[in-house]
Order: sequence, then C-alpha cells, then structure tokens
Amino acid sequence: MNKEMEEKATKELGKEHLQEKAKEKYQEWLKKKIAEGYEKKKKENEKKKKQWQAKLQEKKEIADKKFKEWLENAKSKPSPAVKSDGYANGKLTGFYSGTSYPEPAFCNPIPWKSIHMPPPKEANNLSGKKNKTPVIESHTGHLW
Repeated sequence: MNKEMEEKATKELGKEHLQEKAKEKYQEWLKKKIAEGYEKKKKENEKKKKQWQAKLQEKKEIADKKFKEWLENAKSKPSPAVKSDGYANGKLTGFYSGTSYPEPAFCNPIPWKSIHMPPPKEANNLSGKKNKTPVIESHTGHLW
C-alpha cells in the first residue's frame, strides 16, 4: 500500500509539475504575443508618421512651386500708380495725401436712379374694430 500511495503521490507531483510548466510556457507565450502586438503597433505608427510627413513635404513643395510661379507672374503685371490725386468723399482734392482714398478704378457710367413707388393706400378697417392708437394733431395742422 505504501508503494501505491508513493506512486500516486509521484504521479500527482508529476501532474502538478507539468501544470506549472504549462502555466510558465503560457505566460511566456502571452508575453511574447503582447510584445509582438506592441511592435506591430509601433511599426504601424511609424509608417503612418512617414506617410504624413511625405504628404506634408509634398504639400510644401507644391506651395513653394505655386509661390514661385506667382512671384514670376507678379513681376510682369503692371504696378498701380504710385502717385495719384487724392479723392476725399468722392471729390478730387487736387493733391496727394496718404490719408485720402486713391482714384476710383471703376465708375458706373449709368448713375443710379431710384424706382418710383406710389405711397401705400390705407386700408379701411373692415373688421369694425376701432383703432386704439390716437391720432395727434399738432398746432401746425399735421397729423402725426
């Protein structure tokens, strides 16, 4: 009986030992998987960062190119008159002043005309109610 008990004890010890080894291996595997996941995320972030930097660089190059084109085109455009008579309130002042407005670039050849609108006709009160606002007559005879 002692031998059987010893054999059972050794088998149980062996099983416990195997279970501990299995747990240790599982923990190692789990750590390894977590580390791999971390590395994968790190690589993805680096890749995204490189793509973003490439796009930013491309935009910067395009902007520089457009600016240089604009600079070249600006040289060929005529510059505005440096010195012109000043205009204040739409009238020529006869001298140039830094505080006065420049000469208008465009004047409408057809002046503005207001549209004639007939005065509104007062509608008779058809409802039969009296108007609550009093009519005040001044000493000049005008109604207010």
